Amino acid sequence: MRLIYLYFVFFLSGLAGLGYEILWTRMFSVSLGHEISSMLAVVCAFFGGICLGGWVFDRPVSRSRVPGLWYMAFEIIIGGWALLLTTLVPVINPLVASLIGAEPTFFHHWLTVFLCVFILLLPATAAMGGTLAAMDRLFTRLKDEFSVAGLYGINTMGAMAGTVLVSFRLIPSLGITAASYILIFCNILCAAGVWSTQQKQLVDQPISAGTAKDAIFSSTRIFITLIVTGFLGVTFEVVMVRALSQMLENTVFTFTLLLSVYLAGTAIGSMLYQCFGRRFEFTQGLTVLVVATSSFCLLSIIVLPHAEDIFISLHRSLGEGFRQAILSETLLGIIIFLLPTILMGATFSHLAQHLKKPSGGVGKALSLNTLGGTVAPPLAGIYLLPAFGLKPVLLALAGCYLLLIPRLRTRSAGAALVPVIMLGMLFFDQNPYRFITTDRDDVLVSYQEGITATVSVIQDSDKNVHLKVNNQFQMGGTSSVYSDLRQAQLPLLLHERPESALFLGLGTGVTFSGAADYPGLQAEAVELIPEVIKATKHFQKASGDLDQSKNLRIVSGDARHYVTATEKKYDVVIADLFHPARDGAGALYSLEHFRSIRNVLTEDGLFCQWLPLYQMNLATLKVIIRTFMEVFPEGQAYLAHYSITNPIIGLVGSTSALRYPEKWFREKMRDPAIRKKVLPLKYDSFYSLFGTFLAGNASLKEYSGGASINSDDHPVVIYQAPRFLYSEQEPPYTRLISLVNELGPASPEDILADYITEEDYLAKERLQAYWKARNSFLLAGTKIEKTRDVQKLYESAREPLLAVIRQSLDFSAAYYPLLSIAYEIYPYNRDASYQLLNDLIRVNPMKREAALLQQKIFAE
Repeated sequence: MRLIYLYFVFFLSGLAGLGYEILWTRMFSVSLGHEISSMLAVVCAFFGGICLGGWVFDRPVSRSRVPGLWYMAFEIIIGGWALLLTTLVPVINPLVASLIGAEPTFFHHWLTVFLCVFILLLPATAAMGGTLAAMDRLFTRLKDEFSVAGLYGINTMGAMAGTVLVSFRLIPSLGITAASYILIFCNILCAAGVWSTQQKQLVDQPISAGTAKDAIFSSTRIFITLIVTGFLGVTFEVVMVRALSQMLENTVFTFTLLLSVYLAGTAIGSMLYQCFGRRFEFTQGLTVLVVATSSFCLLSIIVLPHAEDIFISLHRSLGEGFRQAILSETLLGIIIFLLPTILMGATFSHLAQHLKKPSGGVGKALSLNTLGGTVAPPLAGIYLLPAFGLKPVLLALAGCYLLLIPRLRTRSAGAALVPVIMLGMLFFDQNPYRFITTDRDDVLVSYQEGITATVSVIQDSDKNVHLKVNNQFQMGGTSSVYSDLRQAQLPLLLHERPESALFLGLGTGVTFSGAADYPGLQAEAVELIPEVIKATKHFQKASGDLDQSKNLRIVSGDARHYVTATEKKYDVVIADLFHPARDGAGALYSLEHFRSIRNVLTEDGLFCQWLPLYQMNLATLKVIIRTFMEVFPEGQAYLAHYSITNPIIGLVGSTSALRYPEKWFREKMRDPAIRKKVLPLKYDSFYSLFGTFLAGNASLKEYSGGASINSDDHPVVIYQAPRFLYSEQEPPYTRLISLVNELGPASPEDILADYITEEDYLAKERLQAYWKARNSFLLAGTKIEKTRDVQKLYESAREPLLAVIRQSLDFSAAYYPLLSIAYEIYPYNRDASYQLLNDLIRVNPMKREAALLQQKIFAE
């Protein structure tokens, strides 16, 4: 019974340990720039600290007559340091960001990232490295024939439980600080548990003598094998997670699920070794394990190209919904990870058991294995994968396991022919392992493996070029130029005279190109993924050559980190469309990030955050609006355009209230350079610009009043948005119409300056009429038949759009579609064409286009 209780204590210790890894990854991502940087740095720091602690504490713990006291001390140190970090990290993060700098070199950035996190986590992680040796010594004294495998397995199973618990329950429900307190309490329970059950064993217990098996194999060879297997195991995890992230949704839950399966497989392997493995002679057992590990890694590599099809089949069979999607990702993770990781767990247990001696060994085994794991994240994630590509790295990994066979002249070594044959087949296979979904007529223009993502450029059958990141997120293309340029021009127009602008996110570069040659403006764009910057050359047809624009500059870096570290001030800051469900994007909608942006604004500065309503539900939108309004209480909302398929909302905030007289737009248009930019985007009047106005601060505050605030401590968006992504989604226009209805009629007083002239006085009624027509136009778009049959299109669109035009003579978005229909239907139904043009002339005599078209086609 005492052993079972101690097993539970060590399970709880593992739960807390991996729980801290998840929490600290989120906490440090603020200063390190991105979740990828933070994840690599925290994993490396974890392994490095455990390595150091395991090596330093192995001998004194193993020789101690009071290993229980050592274990209690380790748990108290872990919990105490975690408590200190919970308080200090929010204060330290700005300092770390300043050490990295706004525009660091590659070497300086990564060196600072890894060193800072390693030093800050070292007391806790070093203590974690000593817990296995201390608990092993406790168990050994209670049971002479005890194997370290079972203990390692139960601790790893606890780590798996901690990963799931923290990611799925504690952070979403309670936030990071409260979750930390719960894990700290777990450390206290672990220390108290050992104290309550082991008081009689804490003193005067003799150290048992070793056995003959202690020296059956060269310790140096075991040391090397432990280091290499640690490196290969973590490399397998890092590379496979990167590969699967291109096929799955790559949310915060995706990483959690894959890591959980990896840990579960390692735990199962250790427990199986506890039950069956000790009967094997060392050399024979190690040979079987490394050959089997290589074989199953190769089997996973063979399955990998079919992973996306497997996931789609699983998802379809299980149905739509969050739980079904999570289960589908878990099952795919099991298919890819489970068998190799079972063998990895058994291999470590085999090596650790045979390194174990009365004077120590378990701590050294853990230390050496984690030493290999420490090297893996920076070497595999930052260098090997971008340099050599996915498939070569995976094949090299599987091949390296075969190099660990202790003796080739044994019967067991003959089994190595199986993975050798598999390795040869895969090596000569021409499949380059590029996971990108394309239609039959699409052309893959460019494909680049990077540190944070895989970036591809695709040309479709209509010769439009599109940018994709990790195959799941399309970041614009030449078919969305109109929308992309409006996202630049609206905030630039709203500022009286912008001299400096910062674009957060580059994408295809089209939006950024809207600032090119803008009168008196110097603009910078910050892009996280270097491969995206390189891909902009494929979009020069739409954006022009950004490198040749004297007033544009591109910075490679993370948007969140840049605005925290820079000392510059900007008149306008424009944030790109960040998919809220994508892992890491939620931090770009946080309270602290919005505050950092406000700090880099000039006295009359303006910030515009664009939101992809087609990629989020209204609940997530409300959270973002509520958070935004906390920092910019005078905030406003605009529509980027009148699309019902891809609606985009812009939140505009400033250090002061934004109000405009009616003549303001005409004065702007006196500059021919500005006029050249905005007129093609149908910003041709005061009303066409402010007709996109959706709501003022009072309406936005009322609309979002009951929503949570998205903060670094309580990251609501990153955990809430994936639930929408995984669920069966209604068409985007339903959310747009619902948003417009819930916000209610906009108030002209929210944007109009005090009435100065007669035009200003009349602008109130004209704006209200425009907004009414706009809302009717959006609703009509949901009812008009989507067809290429011109006659059917004419019949379904004619009356709804004419009704819209009657509501506002300034609103032209309904006028031009009918003009186009009149032209297209002319060859098939001249009477209908003539009548439609007459209707347009009658309902809006201010516009001459219908009369000119009628005169042209019917005069022939």
